[in-house]
Amino acid sequence: MPKTFVRFFILILIFTSCTNKEQKAEEENAASSVSNSMLKSEKPIIRLNSKSQELIATWPEYQKFDDLINQYQEISMSEALLNSVELSELARQLRDSIRIEKLDIPEVKIRLNVLYSETLRLADMSTIPTITETLVAEENKNVIEAYSALNLKINNMNSQDELNDEISKFVDEILEETQTDTLKTSKQEPQVKKKAFIKK
Repeated sequence: MPKTFVRFFILILIFTSCTNKEQKAEEENAASSVSNSMLKSEKPIIRLNSKSQELIATWPEYQKFDDLINQYQEISMSEALLNSVELSELARQLRDSIRIEKLDIPEVKIRLNVLYSETLRLADMSTIPTITETLVAEENKNVIEAYSALNLKINNMNSQDELNDEISKFVDEILEETQTDTLKTSKQEPQVKKKAFIKK
């Protein structure tokens, strides 16, 4: 009887250990397939126009962040999470190092803060072992949209400056024409008076 009990107990142990190994293997396969799945951004990052690129040419923190964020347009989930801490650190450096006086305004600072917050959320996700692909993809999209919003603001500022310059030139031209017309009119008026005086 004791031998039968021992054999039965050993069979149960072997069966449960095999079942546990199969479950672990399935979980590992599922985890690796999720971590290897690719995250693709729905919209491309809004790029800086040529004037804006000239403006930020002396801002190395922007260049470093731009190099890394471009990889996030199409990246595996594991790489996105692995690089997220570096991305958030670069976003912090970018926020704290506005080197261009023209960009040192509240509108740009707000966008830099939002960008930094989004990269921090992504970095926090790298510490959660059971994070889902959907959540990482959503946060990846938020980071890219925040960066696009920053670039769009810089582009709009330059466009506004160009528009202001054109309006200023236009106003100057109109003022010049008006002054020229006024001078011509004032020179002709005395001749008219003389003619009128002669008729009398």
